[in-house]
Amino acid sequence: MTPSLKQHPLGDYALLVVLAVVWGGSFSLIKVAVETLPPLTIAAVRIALAAAILLLIARAAGEVLPSLAAAAGRRIWMHFLAVGMLGNGVPFTLVSWGEKEVSASLAAILIGVMPVFTVALARLTGIEPHFGWRRVGGICVGFGALVLLLGPAALGEIGGRTVLAQLAIAGAAASYATTAVYAKRLTFTVPTLTLAAGTMTACAVVMVPVAMVFDTPWTLHPSAGAVASVAALAVFPTALASIVYFRLLVSAGPTFASMINYLIPAFGAAVGIVWLGESISAAEVAALTLILAAIALVRNPVVRAPGNPDRPAS
Repeated sequence: MTPSLKQHPLGDYALLVVLAVVWGGSFSLIKVAVETLPPLTIAAVRIALAAAILLLIARAAGEVLPSLAAAAGRRIWMHFLAVGMLGNGVPFTLVSWGEKEVSASLAAILIGVMPVFTVALARLTGIEPHFGWRRVGGICVGFGALVLLLGPAALGEIGGRTVLAQLAIAGAAASYATTAVYAKRLTFTVPTLTLAAGTMTACAVVMVPVAMVFDTPWTLHPSAGAVASVAALAVFPTALASIVYFRLLVSAGPTFASMINYLIPAFGAAVGIVWLGESISAAEVAALTLILAAIALVRNPVVRAPGNPDRPAS
């Protein structure tokens, strides 16, 4: 049974903020790493290191990963592989390729369609059978605020010669949405740490050989900054963030968790204002306010009238 949407709301907001901080800060690390390392190698190394970290954490917590010797264990590992590739390998590759031709603003907007995909998939699979207009409205408000924050002019780039790159990034959003719904279903039977460690390990088994074939990483000469950045990427936005993300899926569901795509750009803007002393426009204030309102709408659905799940109680 899906946990009640009224359980520990402040804790869910806290998990969402933690993810926004960790994932929002990863962009600067990636920027340093790509100066001397190819994207595929960065993805493979961060995933492999994260898998090692998560395996150690799971072992310390007394959790045991399924055995490959048993048929049931092999089936679970196939689920781990699917979630790991859909949530890490596939989108990391698509976004890295897409951002070679698409601006960061448009990329963020395209990734911002993830909550829309998540709503559709969660409804179709029965993970979240009842949404209501309030939650759907929250997603629409959040996406509109994202466009307002990043600049409506970015929408002018849609189509044209970079359409394939744009489709790649939108595909990454769909991949992330599929991961959220797929992983939510697995959390009904698999502990959080086991799920995090298993999915990352299965993904590493695929990504490391692929990177070795295409990038021949032993011939690369990364800078010290790139090495440090990849290590930080492995620890924080990959290993630890996966634990936080899966716990958020358990407590609040995939739709609420998908709102992180709206909060990350908002956090970036807030950092620039508070820490760097950047000026803030009225449009940015409005966008940040709308994003917070959208998250509240999605997290707190309307109380339904008894016997009628589609009508709000009066």
